[in-house]
Amino acid sequence: MYLFERRVAVSGNLSAHTFDEHMFLLPVGNTAVPFHSLLNGRRLQGHIEPGRFRFLAAGDDLSTSWSASMDSILIGIHPNTMQQLLHADPGHNRPELVSRIAAHDNPVLMHLTLALQAYLTVGNPAGRLFESALLSSMAAQLLASYGSGRRGTADRTMLQRWKLVRIQDYVRDHLRYALTLGDVAALVEMSPYQLCRSFRAATGQTFWQHVLERRVRYAMERIAARRALPLSQVAHECGFESYSQFIAAFRRIAGCLPGEYRRTLGDR
Repeated sequence: MYLFERRVAVSGNLSAHTFDEHMFLLPVGNTAVPFHSLLNGRRLQGHIEPGRFRFLAAGDDLSTSWSASMDSILIGIHPNTMQQLLHADPGHNRPELVSRIAAHDNPVLMHLTLALQAYLTVGNPAGRLFESALLSSMAAQLLASYGSGRRGTADRTMLQRWKLVRIQDYVRDHLRYALTLGDVAALVEMSPYQLCRSFRAATGQTFWQHVLERRVRYAMERIAARRALPLSQVAHECGFESYSQFIAAFRRIAGCLPGEYRRTLGDR
């Protein structure tokens, strides 16, 4: 029904990922932790501060790194669960939420989060009705705090063929550049949330999975055309954020490392 985690995360990073759930993080440690993020291709940085939330809307893409250990509560609620908790028709009036990953105050959501933690810690003595009431209150607070004021319908999740072609053509022509979800969504007159949902429904993969796959295929073409080209330059020319992202994406999509792929070309 929902995700709840209380954990201490050591310094590290999260590679680009599109989340299916609305995710919110409440740091509960004693010190602020510096972070650098890419939200839908837009660079953000600041501090993850104790007692101050970060919120990521479902469908948005985030990569982030943080430089110290962080004790936090992480909660995820799927949009369909939000619909149920708000007693809304699942086919209509789906609320659109907007990410806010810079640290910010939300006293009501903080009290609800700590109440849910206490409830789970002591073993659910109040029963599922109390848990459901807490989650419904959370859903209402999420909508009040992060709602865009717009509503979608089931029909708006459909991606028309001309929009899909325009998106794919734009990605192909801009592989070398930093792509932002907002720019691509504006190209086809959709919100980033609508684009992510409809693109995945139409293709079976997320928008950013599609971008990474196209970049890997382009990298394979560049390696084949110029075998002496340094792989770090190939990564840069194909629009990867970092060399490590290039290596990971290439291995996942091509089934081998870039250097291994280049060596196979010598045998052809």
